[in-house]
Amino acid sequence: MNTTTPASAVDVNVGHGPAVAFAGLRRTLSCLREAGADLDDLAQRHSAEWAVLFPDEDEDAPHLAAIALTPSERRLHRESEQIFRVLCVAAAAICQGARLLDRPIALHGMAGTDLPSLRGFMRAVEYAGTMPGVRLEIASPGPGRPALTPAADHTRERALALARMGLAIAPTSGALPPAPVPDPDTREGVLFATAATTQARCVDRLAAAVAYCRAAFFSTNWEGMAAVAETALPLTRDLADRDAAAVLTPAGRDDGQADAIEIEPAVLRSGDDVRALLHKILGIQAGFRGRREEAMKRFAAMRGDAPRLSAELRAQSHLYTALTLAEQPRHADAAVAEIDRGFAAVPPRPGEPVSTCRERGWLHNLRAQVHVMRSEFRPALDQVKQALACVADTTDAGSAHLRATLLANLSVLQEKAGRLEQALRTWNRFLTAACAGNAGFRKHHSYRAAGLHLASGDRASALEDLDRTLASAAETNDVFHTCEVRVETGALLARGGDTDGAEEQFRLAGAAAAALGDPYRMALAAAGGRVCVGQRADKEVTELLGCSLTRRAERDRLAAELGADPQTVLTRLPRPATRLNRPFDLIDLWS
Repeated sequence: MNTTTPASAVDVNVGHGPAVAFAGLRRTLSCLREAGADLDDLAQRHSAEWAVLFPDEDEDAPHLAAIALTPSERRLHRESEQIFRVLCVAAAAICQGARLLDRPIALHGMAGTDLPSLRGFMRAVEYAGTMPGVRLEIASPGPGRPALTPAADHTRERALALARMGLAIAPTSGALPPAPVPDPDTREGVLFATAATTQARCVDRLAAAVAYCRAAFFSTNWEGMAAVAETALPLTRDLADRDAAAVLTPAGRDDGQADAIEIEPAVLRSGDDVRALLHKILGIQAGFRGRREEAMKRFAAMRGDAPRLSAELRAQSHLYTALTLAEQPRHADAAVAEIDRGFAAVPPRPGEPVSTCRERGWLHNLRAQVHVMRSEFRPALDQVKQALACVADTTDAGSAHLRATLLANLSVLQEKAGRLEQALRTWNRFLTAACAGNAGFRKHHSYRAAGLHLASGDRASALEDLDRTLASAAETNDVFHTCEVRVETGALLARGGDTDGAEEQFRLAGAAAAALGDPYRMALAAAGGRVCVGQRADKEVTELLGCSLTRRAERDRLAAELGADPQTVLTRLPRPATRLNRPFDLIDLWS
């Protein structure tokens, strides 16, 4: 990649440190607008995502949580549909700004930008490869920045992202630098600065740290989250139980996030609980990064030397250890032993609080997952029923979250047991839920119903449900899932002999992939279109595959298969599944 900066380039310094999520992207977009790029149309079309980047511009923008999913703590699921959409909109805006200005965008200090922005820039570079004339240049990226704390060392992930953008950055050795001064005009920046300063009271620093970590969890700013949690952890030694409420109460105040998310103050009552929460945060981010041993040490530390630890936190420490172990089938027995220890922490008691019942429900849910791993479906079904009983008479948000998870898992269990009609009936119980009117809910519900109908041999109903899925995706400008579902629908129609319908689906899939700026999916849709007219893939498809920075294995496999006859290529195209969840691979720093 050319790293020289033309005189006409728009120069942007994005190396503002890890404290504030999207700071690098926000600065780039602001510079483009200052240079004269009109991004208002895109901001209006994607107002929910734009409001995350520029929260003060549109007070009436819909909340992103209404249309997209957050990261999942209880499954150690690091990716977030919400942040994926924010980063894709930012990438599209950068490329659109470069096109409107007809000037290169020279990004400086990339090695020191915040982690969410780094992922967004990776998206922008890939997006630019699909837009002739758009020039993004990584100019003077700067040296690799040392980690703020050992747990916040993202040197490997940062190097992977930079390498995909054509750069090799050597890590810097030496003493850890002081924390950078974040933007004082953002809530996140104020919380980071307060948590880091030695001038504030211990209680105020811990309150800021907990609130910051909660915000960073939702923005997927694992680097800032780990740095703050590790810095704050020693402060808990001097925290009296009577001060715990002063730390925890402000944590979820006015941050606009769902109460059901488990980084919550409700079950934290003592200094030991605050310390356990910080260990849990550090364990979660280690788990997200694939560092299983480090994660399990943190989860064990939640209950270490903590005589006043709440029963809920003690149960969670075993739950998260078991969840980490259960990721590998060979550790299933060890996972079961941890689950049993978790049950021992929250035994049923008359008049017990809802929070302990709920923790027991999550343990039953995980025990069911281990049974499924072993293909033991009847015991798994029994565990799901016991978990449902734990939240049968509760109305709080956390219990509603668990209940929805359990009903979905129950339907999946019935599917795996071959009881497809029963699985569909269970799944349709969601149609009476409070969220049934939500377009995001309808999207996921219709897609799974389509997969179950297809597995039952009811192709006509499956196609109707796929149409409903696409309609719901269109309501929320969800081009990612639109592309996925249209490629699958096109392949389904082509296999059934409806080449005209299939060709239209592949054309629309290609348009969605182009709006996403994803060369791999553009190539996939184009290859499907060629199949419909009995042609082999051409140079255009091959060149698109060459622009893909992610999906490398799939990219190379598809490239190798494109020379085959059209019917062989058709057999390789994806088929509708029974769950819409997809890895947001376009911004994956971990593979």
